[in-house]
Amino acid sequence: MKTSHLFIILVHIFAFSLAVAQTQKTVCSITLNSNHEIELFKKHLSPLDWKFVELVPKNEDIETQNWMELACKKKVTCDVLVISGHFGGTFFGTSKYKLTTEELESKSCDESCSGILHNPKEVFLFGCNTLAGKDKDHRSPQEYMQVLLNDGFTATQASQIVSFRYSEFGDSYKNRMSQVFAKVPRIYGFSSVGPSGKTIEPLLNRYLNQSKNEYKNLQSKNFSAETKNTSLFEALRNTKLVQTSGSMLNLKTVTDKPYCYIKDKQKNHQQKLSYISYLFDIRSAMNVLPHIQEYLHQLKENWSALTAAERTEFQYLTQNKKIKNELLEVLKLQGDVYIPIKAHVLNTLSDLSFVDKEFSNKSFVELLQLNQPMTDSRKDVLCSMNSSFQIPADAIPQSRWNEMNFLVVLLCLKTNTTEIKARFVDMMKNHPDPAFRGTAVWYFERIRSNDINIYAELMKVQRNDSDEHVRKSAEMVLKAMSR
Repeated sequence: MKTSHLFIILVHIFAFSLAVAQTQKTVCSITLNSNHEIELFKKHLSPLDWKFVELVPKNEDIETQNWMELACKKKVTCDVLVISGHFGGTFFGTSKYKLTTEELESKSCDESCSGILHNPKEVFLFGCNTLAGKDKDHRSPQEYMQVLLNDGFTATQASQIVSFRYSEFGDSYKNRMSQVFAKVPRIYGFSSVGPSGKTIEPLLNRYLNQSKNEYKNLQSKNFSAETKNTSLFEALRNTKLVQTSGSMLNLKTVTDKPYCYIKDKQKNHQQKLSYISYLFDIRSAMNVLPHIQEYLHQLKENWSALTAAERTEFQYLTQNKKIKNELLEVLKLQGDVYIPIKAHVLNTLSDLSFVDKEFSNKSFVELLQLNQPMTDSRKDVLCSMNSSFQIPADAIPQSRWNEMNFLVVLLCLKTNTTEIKARFVDMMKNHPDPAFRGTAVWYFERIRSNDINIYAELMKVQRNDSDEHVRKSAEMVLKAMSR
């Protein structure tokens, strides 16, 4: 009899646990800096109603650039998404991991990421300027820089944030985030300097404490895109809080986003090239130039695989003087803020054969100051931009290859021309300094190489290098590349 009662109790417990699991909602978090925000969600939301999934890897021993891709492959479905980090075009912070706007844009085109980027009812973007418009802050760039310094940002971080905010190029972050989180009714962020984790803690604590019942009944909550979250705005009333909604609530398909069209595997190259011509015609190409340049560069490197019609469409672009002149005008702009866009412009000019190698090399030398030693401050400026672009190998003086700072810049920018990859292979195999060999090893993880010949060279390094740390680095990079 006792056994029978125990069995019945266990059945009820199992049934209850199953019911809880089936009705639980999910808070996903991407914690790249302060964890104050997500800890408050955990404090106020009942574990009976909510489960919490951190998407940033906890294993700091594994150097991986595709952690967001791995998170998407897990098919996580989020009801609320909380992203916390400094922001200047890229989310970053105390974590070694980063998340660029371009990465978010690319992932928003991928159906495997829809559970994270499109399914949430609410997205919280805790960082400066995450929903900034293109209207200038009421402060001058210098005044804004000082505000950030006073708020605890490093000079490099502050410079990066100011540069992105005051740049004349590209779409506003508010519009870009609206397209990334295309089906989310409520997206919250900041139009200017956002409060730090410690500053926002009592404000967010108040909001979540007052909103427990609403989050308990999330599924029945009115999440109309037109409805303002008055409770959140009241709690954060002295901040630059902004609310917007996903663009897909008005668009028909994800491919209405230009960068998604360019990445759409259902579209052939002829259609994509024609679309790029159209973007230049309506003066919208500069908003997505990094995506365009990456695509054109890949086509140029795989020229032999293109059909005659695709080559004709590509050559049509190379004959468009209007595009050439628009790109050349950008090169006249002055200031470090324009380095990323000018680098993409130079690569685009080169890929479309608008300029010769001599012009391209000379321009890159001037833009990146390649004829001078790479200082710590210059390295920090280039790496803090969190952009990726190609530097012609011919433009790099031999003396730069002996500078660790310059090698780090190549890793930061993910420069991966055939000639530069060959230089890193040689360095990995033959450089007398283990620090340089190890850096060369990590370069191939950074560019996410899938070249089987490079894989074979890394295996040789893992087995034969005289330095234990270099061998261990090769082992870790091989594991990361095999995922």
